[in-house]
Amino acid sequence: MTPAPAAAQRAASVRATRATSPRVPAKRPSLRVLDARPPRRGRLLRVLSVSLVAGSLLAVVVAHSMLAQGQVRLTSTQAQMTTEQAVHRQLLAAVAAAEDPAQIIAEAKKLNLVPPSYVKQLPAVPLNTPIGQSTTPSTTTPSPTTAASGASSSTVAAAQSAAAGR
Repeated sequence: MTPAPAAAQRAASVRATRATSPRVPAKRPSLRVLDARPPRRGRLLRVLSVSLVAGSLLAVVVAHSMLAQGQVRLTSTQAQMTTEQAVHRQLLAAVAAAEDPAQIIAEAKKLNLVPPSYVKQLPAVPLNTPIGQSTTPSTTTPSPTTAASGASSSTVAAAQSAAAGR
């Protein structure tokens, strides 16, 4: 395949013009001394914004690590609390079994003590109630003989408990 004659002639003419024309150096701009430029404020703004973004990302990472540590502490504390609650329930069951009147009578018989003639279950009294106050609403009125004799309620209660013990 040979090139077309017209294309060959054009290529030869371009080569001839390049070879015959003298090389003209490209015109360089004249050199001049530049004055010192003031520092660009845009650069300071960019550095400040990049450092602000990096600082906020670092703060987020620190906050997440503190949150994760708190969650680990919370999980271990919850596990410990669950264990302690199970122990507490077992101790409450043991105390309830030990307070059972049948259990007390059985222990008394083992120690060769005299069994009681009757057993009366007392109501539970909260520990935060002062001794002189009533824990249940009183519906009974004092007997006229007790009120007339001037005896105090603690003396009456002691006499009733002594009579019940006989």
